[in-house]
Amino acid sequence: MERFWNKDIRRMTIRLLLIMIAGGAFFNLAFFAYLQKSRHAEYETMTSLAQAVMETYPEMPQEEIIKAIANGSANEKGRGLLKQYGIIESMPAAYEKGQESQRVLWTINGIMCMTFLAIFVVLWLSWKKRNEKLTKLCHYVDRVSLGDYGLDVQNNQEDELSGLKNELYKLVVSHREQAQLAKSGKETLVKSLEDISHQLKTPLTSAVVLADNLLENEDMAPEVRKRFVQEISRQLIGMKWLVVTLLKLSRLDAGVVELQRTAVSLKNVMDEVLQNLEMNAEWKQIQFQTKLVEAKVTGDEKWLVEAFQNIVKNALEYSPQGESVEITMEDNDVYAQVRIRDHGPGIPQEDQKHIFERFYRTSKVENENVGIGLALAKEIIEKHNGYVTVDSDDTGTTFTVRFLKTF
Repeated sequence: MERFWNKDIRRMTIRLLLIMIAGGAFFNLAFFAYLQKSRHAEYETMTSLAQAVMETYPEMPQEEIIKAIANGSANEKGRGLLKQYGIIESMPAAYEKGQESQRVLWTINGIMCMTFLAIFVVLWLSWKKRNEKLTKLCHYVDRVSLGDYGLDVQNNQEDELSGLKNELYKLVVSHREQAQLAKSGKETLVKSLEDISHQLKTPLTSAVVLADNLLENEDMAPEVRKRFVQEISRQLIGMKWLVVTLLKLSRLDAGVVELQRTAVSLKNVMDEVLQNLEMNAEWKQIQFQTKLVEAKVTGDEKWLVEAFQNIVKNALEYSPQGESVEITMEDNDVYAQVRIRDHGPGIPQEDQKHIFERFYRTSKVENENVGIGLALAKEIIEKHNGYVTVDSDDTGTTFTVRFLKTF
């Protein structure tokens, strides 16, 4: 009964009953009209026949003739009388035809009722099956809202509900991917915040201690005070660089950065990098030895400058004072390549596989670099259809960056 009160099923049932009633009424009215016309024709025939019989056989009792013709085969006496005079063969059996018409009418009405009943049963079963499928889909939507994405799309039939199921599956896949991206973005954000808080803890504590000493010791020697202020400034600059770099890396991880896809000159990129790091090189008395050629890649010039600047900056930081950093470029039909080599102490073999991990520092050299710049550079280069490798020994370290060309 619950299904019967479904609005669609109730509407379908009412419409089917109305069609059945209207169709039955129309057929019966048409059939009765046909019977009336047939009976009228039969009455005309019997009247003409009775008149002809009375004119042909005036000696026959008129009352018997009329009864015999009117009753036909239903009256044995009348049948015998008509047969005696040879009239029975030419007389229409009105009574038998009337009975036969009634039987035909009842038979056709019965067939119509059974047909409509069969149609109703078939539609009812079809709707029941359809309703069960819809109920399953509704239950699945409830499951999806709770985070269950295990929709089975196998054994689908070629009907509109299967099409709806397939479209729902596409929506579910899209929703699942968005949920995973959102989850990944949240995890990345949480990790970034943890990394930032961890890396900021030491320089922030140092800056706070130095500032407290400046406030509490009013008689501090001017040269000591100047050195404390310089150290606070250096710590703040380092924290600023760390926060900005981490935020850039987090944006790349979360996929919210839209890289430009234009033709970029690697030579122009390296010129800008060297210009930006000119003061750093002069402070450590390091010379840049370059061999640059014109090479084009497809990408975002701003982000490529960021990537190479981090690699060259790392080379400067690990190079001894007075040494040089060599930068060479190569271009061919397969790839565009940039090599950056320093003459520092090198990276131990066991550390080389971790050099691009975040916050990793080689244990061989005491340096305040927290190891985030190379991770950012690798991320940017890979998003430009490239890769970076490192080769290091006790004579120095070489970073090789290759951008594969697409055909």
